[in-house]
Amino acid sequence: MVVYDIIVYLKYMENKTLDDVLKLPLYKSIFHRLPWLIIGLIGGVMAAKVVVGFEEILEKNLFLAAFIPLIVYMSDAVGTQMESFAIRDLAMHSHMKLIRYFLRQLIVVSLMGIILSVCLIFISLLMGQEIRVGITLGISLFAAVMSSLLTGILIPYLFNRIKLDPANASGPIATIIQDLFSVSIYFYIASLLLN
Repeated sequence: MVVYDIIVYLKYMENKTLDDVLKLPLYKSIFHRLPWLIIGLIGGVMAAKVVVGFEEILEKNLFLAAFIPLIVYMSDAVGTQMESFAIRDLAMHSHMKLIRYFLRQLIVVSLMGIILSVCLIFISLLMGQEIRVGITLGISLFAAVMSSLLTGILIPYLFNRIKLDPANASGPIATIIQDLFSVSIYFYIASLLLN
């Protein structure tokens, strides 16, 4: 099995334009990576504008601001895990079936999302928050984690399909898209449940 995986990986590598960071000139390494980070910077400003758009709900429920980093981090962490697996699996299995892969990850992420959300509800209750606040946080975390399926799997898959090295582009692009999803989901759910 290991020999087969190595052969598949080597065949995959023949058709790809991957950066060998140890051999690539410094200026090319920067040139290949910096544009994606600049896009991330612009996306970060957009995420800040999303938060400002929910200023009214924040004024009524100031504690929501304290949980922004948690919601964003958890969904980014799940997305980053999936990105890593997706990039590796795309390299090892050049004919990977996207739908089958996605459905498998959907089951895993759903179960993890439920566990994390229940934990957050209990933690918020221990912190003295009302039950509706805990439920808002739990639902927001679950929805944000579930949205990471899109960024964690589809972004690397798309970059792979257009023959760009997913290791260069997926991280910054997926992270900023995920941050926008997470903040929007969080405040949308909070505005529905806490208004």
